[in-house]
Amino acid sequence: MPTHLSAFFKKASQLFPWLGAVLSGFLLFAAFPPLEWSDSVWIALVPLFISAASVEPRRALRLSYVAGLVFWVPSVFWVMYVTVPGWIGLALYCAIYVVPFAAVVSWWVRRWGVESWSRNIVLMLIATATWVGFEYLRSVLFTGFAWNTLGTALYKNLPLLQSARWGGVYAVTAIIVWANAAVALTLMRFVRTRAGMARRAHPEIMLGLLAVVVALVQGLRSINRPESPTTPLRVAIVQARTPQMDYYMPEKFASINQRLGELSHAALRVGEPDLIVWSETAIPDELRSSFDSYELVYEIVTNGVPLLVGSMDTEWTDDGPRFYNSSFLVDTNGVVVKGYDKRHLVIFGEYVPLKNVFPFLSLVTPIQESFSPGRTSTVFRLESPPAAFSVLICFEDTVASLARESVRNGARLLINQTNDGWFDAVTEPRQHMMQCVLRCVENNVPAVRAANTGVSCYIDRRGRVYDVLDDGEGNTFVSGFRTSTVHVPDDDMALTFYTRHGDLFAQLCAALGLAAAGAAWTTSRGKREGKEAGADI
Repeated sequence: MPTHLSAFFKKASQLFPWLGAVLSGFLLFAAFPPLEWSDSVWIALVPLFISAASVEPRRALRLSYVAGLVFWVPSVFWVMYVTVPGWIGLALYCAIYVVPFAAVVSWWVRRWGVESWSRNIVLMLIATATWVGFEYLRSVLFTGFAWNTLGTALYKNLPLLQSARWGGVYAVTAIIVWANAAVALTLMRFVRTRAGMARRAHPEIMLGLLAVVVALVQGLRSINRPESPTTPLRVAIVQARTPQMDYYMPEKFASINQRLGELSHAALRVGEPDLIVWSETAIPDELRSSFDSYELVYEIVTNGVPLLVGSMDTEWTDDGPRFYNSSFLVDTNGVVVKGYDKRHLVIFGEYVPLKNVFPFLSLVTPIQESFSPGRTSTVFRLESPPAAFSVLICFEDTVASLARESVRNGARLLINQTNDGWFDAVTEPRQHMMQCVLRCVENNVPAVRAANTGVSCYIDRRGRVYDVLDDGEGNTFVSGFRTSTVHVPDDDMALTFYTRHGDLFAQLCAALGLAAAGAAWTTSRGKREGKEAGADI
């Protein structure tokens, strides 16, 4: 072969691992809105797996970080509507959690190869645990960001989704990664030992498919199994679609309340609800201190239907005021019977960390005052019909532990009050809604989502989304109301394994993944130091 052609093919071969990393990043991005090609997750990690296996661990780190950036930069672009530095910083941060997966694959393959199917099965286990473990760590470290976990992409695949009852969303993620590893290793074995592969069994792909089939069969059995007794509850969602800037303009407050009142009265006339739900901070001021807002609420509830109101709230202390993002249940006598203060605040969206130490951090966010976190979960109880529910405000439905705690405390319905009007009209609202589906399946309870703008809908215990409030053509950024029946389980409902034991599966994966990543780092570093010492001699 001519020298120039040889040099060309050598350079081209060096690009292939980078192309694989970029392809994996794109397929991961494509699995979620706005594209929502959910089935792409079944092969999304294959190019990265093969690319990482073809290079040394140090290069695999760079490859996988590029894959992470291609995944995360467009996936969370909606953050730029609030803060551009926050968007870039969040994407750079999330991409880090892709790196250990590729490092472990590279380390293992360079040490043991792919010729032995038994060792490949071990690699499938370790690779799966590493991805799942670091996905879990991303969800809990530094307040956590549990957004776009791989299992969430399959929110429409109800049979597979039922695995979340045992291991949370991470159990669904594990099935996906296991299948990806099986495909990648089968391809690599075929290429490296193609002479005899046609006549050999393929344990990797067989076990990969077996896990998917078992999960599907068990999921179908779970869906078809008779449910425990439930109580029908008619819930009316009111979505006002208040422009975000109107909340900062006192002259707009009256029109905001007027719109809420008109929609609520229409819901009372048409749907005969047992409960009306407004969105997060639906009223423009504070329910407990505003005469106008309370008068509106009183006029609605005295029609015989209680109202769940999203409102800001202030507590006056010796150290000054504390601000809360809250939800209040107002009964048919106009009494605020119970309230809940949001506990999991959004960094730079609801509070600025270390604001007194680093004042410049306030420049990356539009918020003027930081909220204080609530102290405990709240279980609200309706008397007629009897139903117990808890509220998750805004992104709290992405935090699995909050939903789980609420159900353990007695809630049998989750209500997510949110306002996605800060962001775009498609990507963020749909990504957000997908998270809530998993909370329902994990805990075997239904949910109601009431958004100011976003996706207002109902979700049943199996994860089926129904009665979405839209314009009939899929556009959910509309003003209106939707009434539907929610079947709320009784108090003696059997708790799922996940509700009882939490993220045990993910924590075990995190322990194994950290050990594998540590071994990969130690081994590759030792070899590098050995080469450097040899060079010095």
